[in-house]
Amino acid sequence: MIYAGVLNFSSLSVAEDCLTKAVGSFTSYPPTVISKDTLILCYGKLSKIQDMDDVWQNNASILMGRAFEKENSCALKKETFKEFSHLNKEDVLKKIWGKYIYINIHKEPSQFDIVIDSTGQLPFFYYTFPNGNILFASDIEIIFKVLSQKTDYNWPYLYSYLIYGNSSSVETPFKNIFELPPACSLKITKNERKTSPFWNPLDSYKTPDAPKKEAVSILQSTLKPWIEPYETVCVSLSGGLDSSSLVYCLKDIVKKDQTLKALNYFHSQIKSSNELIHARKVCEETGIDLIEVDASESLPFKPSHKTRPLNPNKPFPGLISLCWLETIFNNISSTGSFTFISGHGSDHIFMRPPSQKSISDYIIEKGLKGSKDQFKGMAHFYRDPLFSLFKLNFKTLFSHFLGMKKEKSYVKDQLNDVPTWIKKELLKNASCVYSHPMDASLTRKILPGKKDQIDALYQGFSSIQIEMMDQAAPTFYPFFYEPVIEFALSFPTYELFDKGYDRYPLRKSVSDSFKTETVWRRDKSQTTGLFQLGVKNNLEHVLELCLEGHFVKTRLIDREALQKTIMLIGNGDPTHMWPFIHLASVEMFLKYWDERKSG
Repeated sequence: MIYAGVLNFSSLSVAEDCLTKAVGSFTSYPPTVISKDTLILCYGKLSKIQDMDDVWQNNASILMGRAFEKENSCALKKETFKEFSHLNKEDVLKKIWGKYIYINIHKEPSQFDIVIDSTGQLPFFYYTFPNGNILFASDIEIIFKVLSQKTDYNWPYLYSYLIYGNSSSVETPFKNIFELPPACSLKITKNERKTSPFWNPLDSYKTPDAPKKEAVSILQSTLKPWIEPYETVCVSLSGGLDSSSLVYCLKDIVKKDQTLKALNYFHSQIKSSNELIHARKVCEETGIDLIEVDASESLPFKPSHKTRPLNPNKPFPGLISLCWLETIFNNISSTGSFTFISGHGSDHIFMRPPSQKSISDYIIEKGLKGSKDQFKGMAHFYRDPLFSLFKLNFKTLFSHFLGMKKEKSYVKDQLNDVPTWIKKELLKNASCVYSHPMDASLTRKILPGKKDQIDALYQGFSSIQIEMMDQAAPTFYPFFYEPVIEFALSFPTYELFDKGYDRYPLRKSVSDSFKTETVWRRDKSQTTGLFQLGVKNNLEHVLELCLEGHFVKTRLIDREALQKTIMLIGNGDPTHMWPFIHLASVEMFLKYWDERKSG
């Protein structure tokens, strides 16, 4: 679904026909308009077959997207939502989960509350007029189309992306365009815009009398209502724990008139990127078809020439792999509706690898008794000396009991990994608010391991984007939806790791439920080899994209040092691979928008 709307506090800023024209220019049939008091909302679909989003209404609010009842594990009914009209937004949203935007309207005083679900896969971008009115849309390009304005880049945001990668911040790549981050609420009045976290994933931790469920039952109750309307269900199956778990869970819940498939992409000559033998074993055990896709002809950085309906809202690493992603989607049935399901997210919520600070969590909650085994198990997993673990956790416990501010470990690592070809001027001008609002709201007394788990969770949220190759049917990420997240975060961090295995509750549940040993694999494939070969095979395109791009032209990047790094990556040296991928993807993002402006 795509949409646009306006919240009016003063005289009308945008006419209804302007909204319908902007949205209708991208939809396959005329959009629908809802007028409710001072709200005008226009929405439509890019595909009648693929797009399963819907709209619910009652006297006080509007809900858009895909929503499901938590209690009954079924699609939310229109009648049920109408019965919610007497409830406040907190009580309404406790009853549902999904991919949604919730708009609550207060008549007296004039106020709007907007809430977005935990994934943010149906985005909410907005622009504020001088008179206080708000123009909002699912895509930034629609906002510019309504405004008939040229784009004005927010360079501090783009500098931050180059350094840190994906973000779920309020800022966007464009000046005066803002975003409501995942799992947040936006309070809007004529003179105020206040963004705050709405959903606290830690609420499920050690909840009194909470029933202990198995990972399999949680996954199946989440998967079942999502897949219900599709003819074909296809899982991106690497053969690792996360995707294999989804295949086992889905095998038992697909209907007779549905087709369950798995898809594995590989490169036959790159051993580290080839898990085909493991994917075949999972499909053999479950009796489902496996689509085998050789990635050798669609490596990263191969130019894509497919015309896309909408420009990307933000830069993201997947932009360098669009040709690769197109090949994957071309191998899924082109007739009838389908959903593509990814196991991405389990690493973040079940913590792969486990946080070394989970030892501190254990000591805080259980004392020193038994901590020796925790230290030994972690040292064996990381192959680190015990002294380094003692030192880290001593500092962690000291900071915790003093209530000191906890720094994001991955942010520190990224700053330490900044290559010399990124000039200091760029670092100085990066955005200081390039983070999710949750960061500011977490108590300093949060358990250290839990803090790492929350950091990983929100880092994961920022990594999922609506794929440009098929915007009508975005990939489903079961591990990033509320019921599964709340289940994963209900465990102490030190229980997510056991007997030398990470993600232990997931492994054990799947193994016990389906009597399989395939989920006890410890090894995992790497995509580094694919990226390196992609650079080598598409070197001319890569050099043109990066050496003739915005950052080199503005002298914020050292051209010669960057070229040396690119040549080394193409020849097998992975040093500074991610900063380079960030640069290439942000230059590709800018290229899309520059071409759209010139067109």
